[in-house]
Amino acid sequence: MNEEPVINERERLHAAQLVASGTPIPQWWFRRSAMLTFLFNASSTTVPEGERFIIRAARDAQDFTDDEGLKKRADTLMHEEAAHARMHDAYNRYLDSLGLPTEKYYKDTKRLIGFLEKRFSLMGRLAVCAMIEHFTAVFSKQVLDTGILEGEDVDERMDRIWSWHCLEEVEHRSTAFDLYLELGGGYFTRIGAAWLTSVLFAYMHTRCLFAFLASKKALWKWNTWRYGLPYVFGPRGVYHLFLTDWLRYFKPGFHPYDIPIENRFQKQLHHYHIEEELVGYFPAEPASVV
Repeated sequence: MNEEPVINERERLHAAQLVASGTPIPQWWFRRSAMLTFLFNASSTTVPEGERFIIRAARDAQDFTDDEGLKKRADTLMHEEAAHARMHDAYNRYLDSLGLPTEKYYKDTKRLIGFLEKRFSLMGRLAVCAMIEHFTAVFSKQVLDTGILEGEDVDERMDRIWSWHCLEEVEHRSTAFDLYLELGGGYFTRIGAAWLTSVLFAYMHTRCLFAFLASKKALWKWNTWRYGLPYVFGPRGVYHLFLTDWLRYFKPGFHPYDIPIENRFQKQLHHYHIEEELVGYFPAEPASVV
């Protein structure tokens, strides 16, 4: 087993060298697979507005608790989600420069978030946030536990971006859930919001994934599915494992810390602000494709 931390000086220097040399991020940066690349890229389109939705709900919830420890955790959550939103704004501008319909799905997400904020009470919004955080934590767990981002056939810059994001998501995975409980949230509201959020997330992500594949004429290519599906739905595929942990959320008495994080490659998070470095991985000018 490789015991070397993923977010470390060697990898930072390698990523910095790629940026300094002007080496573009490969079009298929994840194992030369359109499906695997776009599974992650499509996820990025929903991140900025989703993170800002969580920030606003957490800020509102702080006014209704006297638990200073929970307030501090909420501050950490908001800080980290703001950094994620900023970095994924840059990520999405990069995707847009590749000719992908990124802006459409970003705007669709923003409209959906606006609808939820208009129609839902603070309790309902926290219930949605708790499920969003469960989604991201379980997905992050599978990325960290399977080591799917490891290897020379994954671009170093994208590895660092997603490893950083995943590590922070599992770190604060229970904060929105605990805010929901602190304000008196119950089981049935939590489960109702979980089903709604799950359906909306699956719909939005699948539409965006298919649109990205279609825009590069990869949707109907056999190799797209032949090489991509085993990493997604195979015995150790990310979404195959994801399903089991997703279902745990519906158990009465569930708490996010009930799901252990193996972190197979012992990835480490350096507690300093690396989002500036990560934003710098994306070119200010329109990207070339390799």
